[in-house]
Amino acid sequence: EMSSLVSLQNHLKVLETRHRELDEKIADDYEHHMDDTILANEKVEKLNLKREIEELKGSIEELKDVS
Repeated sequence: EMSSLVSLQNHLKVLETRHRELDEKIADDYEHHMDDTILANEKVEKLNLKREIEELKGSIEELKDVS
């Protein structure tokens, strides 16, 4: 039970890092007038990451409640 909680928390850190890096990349690409299609794709990816992060946080809370 504990190990799965730890692995979820580690996965969460990875996703949050990726989300933050993507956020910076989008700002950077926007500044350098990157292709709109690329920016749009990055924004979609960021939204998907955000959703994944929220779901993961939910799973972590559920595991915490159980233990």
